[in-house]
Amino acid sequence: MKKLSLFALCFVLLGTPAYAAESTYTMEQAVKKALVDNRSIISAQKSSEASKSALYSARGAFGPSVTASYGITHDPYSDFQKELSMGRDYDETMYTFGAQLRQPLFQGFQLLNNAQKAKLQSEYDELQLKKTNIAIVNQVQIAFLQYLMAEESVLSAQKAVARADEQRSIATEGYQVGIRPKIDVLQAEYELSSSEARLIENENNLNSVRAKLNSLLNLPVEKDITYVGKLDSVPYSITFEEAVKKAFAQLPDVKMAEKSMNMAEKDLGIAKGTFLPKIDGIIQYTSTGRNWKTDEALKAYKYDQSLYLTTPRENTTFGIQATMNVFNSGQDFFKVRQAKHGVEALKAQVELAYNNAALNVKVCLLQLQDALRTVDVSRRALDSARQFYDDAKTRYEYQIGTNLEMLTAQSDLADAELNFISAKANYLISLSNLYVSLGEIKPNLTTK
Repeated sequence: MKKLSLFALCFVLLGTPAYAAESTYTMEQAVKKALVDNRSIISAQKSSEASKSALYSARGAFGPSVTASYGITHDPYSDFQKELSMGRDYDETMYTFGAQLRQPLFQGFQLLNNAQKAKLQSEYDELQLKKTNIAIVNQVQIAFLQYLMAEESVLSAQKAVARADEQRSIATEGYQVGIRPKIDVLQAEYELSSSEARLIENENNLNSVRAKLNSLLNLPVEKDITYVGKLDSVPYSITFEEAVKKAFAQLPDVKMAEKSMNMAEKDLGIAKGTFLPKIDGIIQYTSTGRNWKTDEALKAYKYDQSLYLTTPRENTTFGIQATMNVFNSGQDFFKVRQAKHGVEALKAQVELAYNNAALNVKVCLLQLQDALRTVDVSRRALDSARQFYDDAKTRYEYQIGTNLEMLTAQSDLADAELNFISAKANYLISLSNLYVSLGEIKPNLTTK
């Protein structure tokens, strides 16, 4: 019992630092955790591995195949046997073994096209994995930034509650000494209640965003994880031409569209191959015997030795087999036409993918530029709101300002703080979206 308790104590002491190390994440750590443990990424990885196995299977079709068979046929009432044995009833049992080696020599280029299509499918799934990685990184970064925004919003709401509580105290004291009307107290209490309601809303939003972020990292949604970081603007500058060039070279969607078109071309080659002959080289071996009996047993029972085989009969043949589909009511013809139309459709999809990539880059660049300007505007608005609040507070304390001015200043300052926090987060979210449009992964949103 003592040994068990000591072991449990050691487990707790040794396990605590590991747990603590996993309870705090920076953005870069969160992204790396998601790239390893996110279920969507793992699913895409398994799909990529499956397509690689399909490629190996398609390549294996070029090699020889061997089939074997073994059969036993038993006839206890053979009239033929009775006739030959002058009415005596002997069981007749036939044993047959066969093996065939078949080597494809020419399959109308279908094997080649199948293998090339499997290779393209494998490359397509690798691109799908990259696309999934980029999408999950973007989701994690957005959720992380929303968490930081919610965290700062809670702090801002707490400051707003403190300001409203201070104003209520000032109004109450003024009312008690008879220098302020009762309505000032009621208005201050209403403002305090509204501020507390906004605080509760922001706290609930913070918990919701944490749960979402935990889910993306494959962590228990109820676990109290701390995500640390700052909503500091990250400088980034790139021209539209440079961005489009990067997108065309790196974006998985563009390359996936091209792979789909290439696979359609291989399907066309497979369809055309049905009009060509298929040629196989064949080596076949057979071994046949009936009622295995030794010579001594046959003599002892006075059986007719001509009716039995004491050794199996073997035969080996070599040959080439060619088959060709001559007519099937136009099925192959229309399959070729279908494949041609499929190729043309996917060519249009490739052009569309390039156009969409350029459009997405342009939109993301404009959003990033607008977000940066919004950060500057909201910062100046916050400075003005703070000055307005300080002036209104001073005027109210010296009884030369009204309660309405004070409450308006409080509300404007709270809104300005939240707008500035939102502007900072939106800029970084726009930057993350821009990286997605370029097909890049930046775990901490730095340009390095």
